[in-house]
This record gives sequence, C-alpha cells and structure tokens, in this order.
Amino acid sequence: MKLLTSILSLGLLLMAGAVAAEPAKPALSLTVKRQLLDSEHDMRGRQGNTQHKTFTLRVEVVNTSSSPIGESTLSGDALVARAGLEKEKIVKESLGTLKIPAMKPNERLTLDLGRITLSEVEWRNRKFEESLEEWKIVCKQGDTEIGKSVSNDRYETLAKEVEPAGPDHRDPRPGPGPRRFRGLGN
Repeated sequence: MKLLTSILSLGLLLMAGAVAAEPAKPALSLTVKRQLLDSEHDMRGRQGNTQHKTFTLRVEVVNTSSSPIGESTLSGDALVARAGLEKEKIVKESLGTLKIPAMKPNERLTLDLGRITLSEVEWRNRKFEESLEEWKIVCKQGDTEIGKSVSNDRYETLAKEVEPAGPDHRDPRPGPGPRRFRGLGN
C-alpha cells in the first residue's frame, strides 16, 4: 500500500512539474497586416519619375485569456530596405507606441501602428525601389510582454544587417548643389 501511494505521489509530482515547465500562453493574440494609406505619382519627363506610397501596419488585438486585461502599450519596429546613393541598405524604423485600453475576454481591437513612406525612383537607365521587409510588434503591460507578432523568422537575420538611418535614406537622387550665377559684379 505504501508503495502504491508513493508511486501515485511521484507521478503527480512529475505531472505538476511538466505542466509548470510549459511556457505561458500569451494573453493577447496579435495579427498584423500591411495596409496602404496613400499613393502619389510624380512624372518628371525625361529625367524619370517618382512614386511614393505610405503604409501602416494594421494590428488586430484579441484578448485570448479568460480574464480581463488592464491597459497596455503596443509598440514595434520595421525593417525597411531604403535606396541610398550607392546601394540599398536595411534600416530599422520605429513604428511608435499606442496605448491599448482595458480589454474584456474575447474582445477585439483593430489599430493602425506607424506610418512608413516608401519611394520608387526611376531614371533613364536606373530604378530604385524601397520596400517594407519585416516587422516586430510587441504588447507590454508594464515590463511584462503579453503579446508579440513577428512577420517571420527572417526578422532576426535582417536585424543583424541594420544600418543606422541617416539623412540620405529618403531620396536616392543626388540633388543639385548650390547654384552659382555669373552676373554683374562676380
């Protein structure tokens, strides 16, 4: 009898340890999709043409837990391929932070996070096209992460190639220098 109770108690301890070792399920489920907000096209004749598109990330937040969740914050970063003067480079851009109000169980919210403007510049024989590569969205309540969405596994690989965003990442065309006019008195 003592053997049977010790085997049962050992089995219960092992099962309790296995349940405790499982990672906690996130309280919020995040679904992220890229959404086009605005598109603008500029024809420059023989010089080429330019197209600008403004995107946002539309995040659907769902409370998957059986209890209400208090206020939290949603933030994220996007990895964008920007056209520079010589080559394309990957830059990390912040999408900002949004406050999420308290949510009831199974409640859904749809929020737009960040604005990313991408350009496509075409000259006579050359074309530069910027693109939104990957993103990572995190929802935190205080310092605790309660939800997370990463576009795919490639995010971590590309994040290692990130270069700091400089002043030249917006327009790949070399602009004209200061104009010097020859006139009277020069």
